[in-house]
Parts: sequence; structure tokens; C-alpha cells
Amino acid sequence: MNIETKVVGALKGYKFFVPSYQRGYRWGDFEIKALLNDILEFQDNNETKKYYIQPLIVKKREDGSFEVVDGQQRLTTLYIFMKIVEQGIRSDVPLFELVYQTRRESEAFLKSLSDRTETLKSNIDFYYISRAYKTIDAWLEEQEDKSVAIQKMNSKIRTSVSFIWYELSSESSPIEVFTKVNLGRIPLTNAELIKALFLNQDYFLPSVSDRENRQMEVSLEWERIEQGLQNDSFWYFLSEKSESGTRIDFLFELLADEYNKELKISKQQKYFPFLVFSSYLADKKEKQKYIKEIWDKIKSLYEEFYDWYMDLNKYHIIGYLIACGKNMHEICALTRNKRKSEIDKALLEAIKKQSSWNESNLHFIRNEFLTSSHKKKIRNLLFLFNIATLVCKSEKQYRFPFDIYKKEGWDIEHIHATADKTNEADDNIGNLALLDCHTNRSYKNETFLEKRRVILEREANGQFVPICTKNVFLKVYTNDMKQEDIQLWGEKDKKEYIDAMIQLLNIFFEGGRL
Repeated sequence: MNIETKVVGALKGYKFFVPSYQRGYRWGDFEIKALLNDILEFQDNNETKKYYIQPLIVKKREDGSFEVVDGQQRLTTLYIFMKIVEQGIRSDVPLFELVYQTRRESEAFLKSLSDRTETLKSNIDFYYISRAYKTIDAWLEEQEDKSVAIQKMNSKIRTSVSFIWYELSSESSPIEVFTKVNLGRIPLTNAELIKALFLNQDYFLPSVSDRENRQMEVSLEWERIEQGLQNDSFWYFLSEKSESGTRIDFLFELLADEYNKELKISKQQKYFPFLVFSSYLADKKEKQKYIKEIWDKIKSLYEEFYDWYMDLNKYHIIGYLIACGKNMHEICALTRNKRKSEIDKALLEAIKKQSSWNESNLHFIRNEFLTSSHKKKIRNLLFLFNIATLVCKSEKQYRFPFDIYKKEGWDIEHIHATADKTNEADDNIGNLALLDCHTNRSYKNETFLEKRRVILEREANGQFVPICTKNVFLKVYTNDMKQEDIQLWGEKDKKEYIDAMIQLLNIFFEGGRL
């Protein structure tokens, strides 16, 4: 297969063949205006060199025309716009031709389209085509000066609007590809497009064996990385997204930011990473050399992240920062080209900054209450207490399950609830712990003793309970506990729970036992 970006102006003289398995033109006002508005807004965007339309999947036919497998709607919309241009600027005609395998009447209707064409409901194709013409014409009328708008949009479309040109190999089955794309089985992700770009046989040396060996090498490495990222424990350590499809996109998105510093391609474009790498390779003579450069960086990025994952200190500290919204580029900057002690210090400082923590306010916890404005802050503090416990204590061999934490909703649980009539409900942090939403809501305002039973039963069944939440209900933080104290969560328990939190976090921020 061949993949590249192709500006609309480069389609001059092309003939596109619309096969019988394609449905007719069906775009309505919304899709048409959205495309025109995007191009218009792009017109004033000085940072972007090209506006990229969705992939146009084609296969070259024996007569030199291209069979349209996917992208017919956009292609036809641009053709209809060019029919309006043809009548406004007599010297200009549509750049390309559309021919139909079975809809010969629609083909003739499209070619004869003008402002005198009626919206005919007797033929569904005629109806949508003529309505699209009137929608585009009305949109142009809404501009400040229609004739100027026609000329500017025509120039912009021909010189700056590009298709992602995805040309199938001669052996490919267009109907099979069409079916898979339209059923959503092989949506064209950035990764799919980039892989096609990297394995483009035109970029390899003439030697068939060298080309095949290199293609096989990249394919096997690609599969290894994708399989590694399919491990939810690893994936959710790195990402907040519940990405079930192609996860290697994540690496390409990060690396694309680096390459885009000079290219200045808009990040709002749907296929941003692919467009970055495609543009970077466009003017390179030895493309395979630069593809290897990009691919080596992807592999290094993956190995760097996997090293973090396997180092339990980095796993917990970096995982916490990511879960709290820390930018991955900033984390990479903290960990690269530094000694281990420098990395530990830099990461701890990042958590201090993230949590607004310093020695002078270590004891602010005692006065921290649950309010709507403080909810996120308290959740992150309780979350940090769990992470710090795993880093500083003997539980270090235990790996916090970021995948469960991120996939399940988590509540701030009142340890002592309103249903317990022996005491008032308390929103102070000494009466709060982390728990998944399902368990929390299932027992609502039950007593401490009943909550304890549910928590211990949950863990006995192999379900995840955060270490500090479990410790709360086991009263690990309570000193000199008597047998009868197990039924209640009182003021002494709350105070000593907070004391333990302060003591542990103090050790953590001093770098204790890292």
C-alpha cells in the first residue's frame, strides 16, 4: 500500500471511479457547513501549513482511474463546490472527474449541476446533490462578499487542503476493505496510518530481501510494544484514557509534539501525529534513514516507560503524578539524564508542588474538612497517603493497581456515618478514607462495625481495597486499642489516624526509604 498526503490541487486530471457497492451521496447541511467552516477558520490560521481532510482510500484501476473505497462524501462535496466556482470563475472547472459504475444518471446530473437545478425529490441522489449545491451557495452568500469568498475558498482548497491519500496495493480487495472500515473493524487510527507510512515499500532499498527483512523487523517490534501496552496494569499506570484499541498511538502522540516544534501543525487536526511524521519525511531523500530515527525513538520511549513500571518507587510516584494530571513531557524532563538520587528528589519536589505541600503546613491536615471546593484536594491527599505507605513501608512489594483505581469510580468515604447515633457525623479528614463508589453506596450510612465487615469480606473475596482504607477498618492506626473499641470510630481513632498520616507523609517527603 502507499500512503502520503496529497493537496487537492494535485488531483488535477484524476478520474475517480465510484463502484456499485458505494451508497449515493448523502451529506446534509450539517456535514457540509462543518467542512466549509473548518476550511474558513483554517484560512486565518497562520501557524498551520495545511488543512487535512479524512483519509481518501483508493485503489488504482487498469485504466488509470482510482476506485474510491472510502471518502466519497468529501470528494463529492468538493466537486460540487467546484461546480459553483466554475460558474463564478468561468476559466475554472472541477479539477477531477467523478464517474459511477451504476449511477450513470447521477453522474450526468452532477456534471450539469448549476444554480438553475431544482431540488428533485423523485430521485434520492438528485435530491442530495442539488440540496448540497444550494447549501454551499447559501453559505457563500452569507459571507461578506460572495465573489471574494468564492475566489479565496477556491484558492485555499486547491493549495492548502489535503487528503491523507491511502492507496491500496494491487492485491487488496476493495470490497473487503470497504466493509471493514464501515463496520468499524479497522478504523484508520494514527497508528494504522503511521504503520503504513513506515512500511511503504517505496521508501526501502531495491533489494527485496532487505526490504522484507526490515518490514518484518518493524512489524514484530510494533506487535511487541502494542502487546505490552495491552497490559492494563502498565497502560493505566501511564494513561487516564480507557483506550481499548490501538494503544501505541499514545507513544506517537508524545513524540509528535517534539517533532512539531518546527513544523507547527495544528494539534486540533484529527490525525495530528501521522501528519507530523508525514510532513517531516516529505522532503527527506533517504526516507528509510529518518523512519528508523523515529522508530528508534518510539522504542526508546517505550523502554523508558517500562523501566518506570518495573521500578516500584518510580511506578508509585510517577503513577500518582500522572493520575493527578501531571504532563508526561514534564515527567520525562524530571527523569532524564539524572542520577537516581536526583530523580527521586525531583519527583518528590513535583509531588510537593502538585499538592502545595511544605514543612510549614504539614499539620494543616488536622483542619482539613470535606467541602465541594476541597473534594479533589482531599481525594488526592488520601490517594497520596496510600501511595506513600507503599513506598515507605514494608508493603513496598505490593503494586498499587492504577487500572482499578482509574476504571472504577472512587468516593471519599465517611468512616463514621450518620446512621451511627452514638456520635455526630464528621467531615474532618480524620473521618475520611478512599473507597470505590459501588461499595460505598451499597452500604450507605451503615455503622462502623457493619462497614468493617463489608470491607474485610470484599478483600477476602480478592477485591481491591486501598491499603490505608483497610488499615482504618482494622484500626491499625489506633494505639492501645481495647476489645470494645472495635465497634466504633471515635475521637481517639480520628486523632491517631491523622497523626499516622502526618508522620508517614513527613517521612515520604524527606525521601525516607526510597
